[in-house]
Amino acid sequence: MNEKEKRSLTNIEVRAEPEGEKKRIVGYAVKWGQRSVPIWGMFAEQFERGAFAESINDDIYAAWNHNPSEILGRNTAGTLKLQEDEVGLRYEITPPSWADKYVESIERGDVRGSSFIFRAEVDEWDETEEMAVRTVKKAKLFEVSPVTTPAYPTSETGIRSAEAVFNEFKQKKVNTDNSFEKELELMEMF
Repeated sequence: MNEKEKRSLTNIEVRAEPEGEKKRIVGYAVKWGQRSVPIWGMFAEQFERGAFAESINDDIYAAWNHNPSEILGRNTAGTLKLQEDEVGLRYEITPPSWADKYVESIERGDVRGSSFIFRAEVDEWDETEEMAVRTVKKAKLFEVSPVTTPAYPTSETGIRSAEAVFNEFKQKKVNTDNSFEKELELMEMF
């Protein structure tokens, strides 16, 4: 689980402030317990409440469409606020004036997606249903971003990442099953 992963959903808005104050971009990067669409037909994913509690105060930034050349806010600069509430991981960005065109795109409804980059540190798999479900219990957050095209996953890097996560899970399961079988064999010998 050392690879960064990217996930997204749709739900951002622009909040108008009292006259003279900057507009803010507000959204949820993650909603707790909400399953993703199937990730490449391999598994669904959901996040447990509090999954980002340990990393939410790290140096995290918001970028337009994950472009590191277009930073909209950063929590260590006070221009990105992150909060875990009863719904999920909420973000609030106070964007720079050069990003007014992006704010307008969100206001018009042309851009409605949120995306985030994370690394799962603790997860749990459930294979009792038709499709495996991964519950991320603890994760390191790197970025939240308003995006034009939210998807699960959003790029070929995401595809490889999803495959790597699922293959890692399967390998652990095989290793555990093999260990159990070896223990049974040893027990039968005595």
